[in-house]
Amino acid sequence: MIRIAIVDDEYDQIQKISQVVSGFFTEKKIAISIDLFTSGEELLNADVMYDIIFFDIQMTGIDGIETGQRLRVNNKNAAMFYITSYKDYIQQSMTIHPFAFIVKPFTDEDINKNLDDYLKYQYNAEKKQKEKFIIDTVDDRHIKVNMKEIFYFSYKGERITAVFMKDSSFEIKNSLTAIYEMLNHDYFVIPHRSFIVNLQHVKEIDGKSKTIVMKNGDLCLIARGKYNDVINSLSGYIANEEV
Repeated sequence: MIRIAIVDDEYDQIQKISQVVSGFFTEKKIAISIDLFTSGEELLNADVMYDIIFFDIQMTGIDGIETGQRLRVNNKNAAMFYITSYKDYIQQSMTIHPFAFIVKPFTDEDINKNLDDYLKYQYNAEKKQKEKFIIDTVDDRHIKVNMKEIFYFSYKGERITAVFMKDSSFEIKNSLTAIYEMLNHDYFVIPHRSFIVNLQHVKEIDGKSKTIVMKNGDLCLIARGKYNDVINSLSGYIANEEV
């Protein structure tokens, strides 16, 4: 669920923004909660870690910029959207690293476009986060791995899985199911109960022997019922890469 706060000392403005934001996420079928505030003080006293905050810059009491500065102390990741008719405040607010500025008078499309940008940003951030992680090997080494460099995983039994890179390999203590949950599913597929394969390093698929030939020459099995799924996944990956 995405937590959203809207702060403005004009209640009509709050209602308008809330209606547009609610409609946007309803259409996207994304669960949200929206809290409304008429001052920066109210927001600060709420002590909630919001994901998105809409600020009016000019407000009675603490203005939007000072409110944002105070919030940044404990909330480094909130996406702050500033709504203002005063472009002069833009430079002043840059120390807060706002996500976007929406200049009054704004349209529904202005808000929707910025929210769409936010969702794309979040998707890319999550995708990047999945590209690297620390692997603990069975011999107590801690290896930082870039997902793109992994060719495939091969299950050895007793929760021991071998990880194969271009020029090296090592073993970790984990199941294929648990490992797959950590991976980017745009690139990794399970062709067989003993393998997870990175589509980025597939050289070809041998339909006769039902195996995947990796770019380093290694072979990974394809289960009888998985062949079409693997072909479709590889075709989809190639199509996306060519766009």
